[in-house]
Amino acid sequence: MRFTDLFPDRKPIIGMVHLLPLPESPDFAGSLEGIYSRALHDATALSDAGVDALIVENFSDEPFWIGEPTAAQLALMAAITALIRQQVSLPVGVNVQFNAWQAEIALAYACRADFVRVEVFVDTVLMAQGTVQPCSAQIRRYRRALGADRVLLLADIQTKYTQNIIPQPLRQSAIDAQNAGADALIVTGAATGQATPLDAVAEAKQAVRLPVLVGSGTHQQNVAEVLSVADGAIVGSSLKEDGDVLKPVSLERSRHFMSAARA
Repeated sequence: MRFTDLFPDRKPIIGMVHLLPLPESPDFAGSLEGIYSRALHDATALSDAGVDALIVENFSDEPFWIGEPTAAQLALMAAITALIRQQVSLPVGVNVQFNAWQAEIALAYACRADFVRVEVFVDTVLMAQGTVQPCSAQIRRYRRALGADRVLLLADIQTKYTQNIIPQPLRQSAIDAQNAGADALIVTGAATGQATPLDAVAEAKQAVRLPVLVGSGTHQQNVAEVLSVADGAIVGSSLKEDGDVLKPVSLERSRHFMSAARA
């Protein structure tokens, strides 16, 4: 499986299914039904609006663990991902914060998801909770051990909310990720919702043969410009009610966004 096999006809818009806080995270509200309801609502709205794929992510579990989730969180994410796979006929990916590569591959394998997003693939980085080591060697071996080579690896380079411990040009991180076996690259702005510098996207694209996606800050007004440079975009905040990342997905806003993207 290659990225172009999954998205052969167009530059994909990948919508985010941001889960409400999960059990054992600080802001868990005590209702499993609320988590399921929001996730299925958002997945359905995004599908109805015409996005090309979804990512299921434990977005609200801040501050994030570095590494693997708890057993209860992993079980709940698996159940939700499986339900979404049944409900929509779109490619589905998973992202478990922060850089929980083993959980991501296990989820994708068990739920027959199509791809995972990996935040720290080749760069050793520093974030608010500490140092995060790259996982490219481990995740590719684990994927092979499970026989899950069809699961694509969408790898961030110099991802948001982090700083490289050893500074290097973005193009070198892109080359390192390609050499380590990434299937596509993701370039972001400094934080969720912040615009991704398109000159950074162009720099990465010039350095590698892989598709390069914009991972933050794409909205209705700039999506044409973004897609003139990037090979697709991952979109969250701008598809929510009032553009607020913490609110449910707005079907109306998502439809307007997709009209602009297709135009």
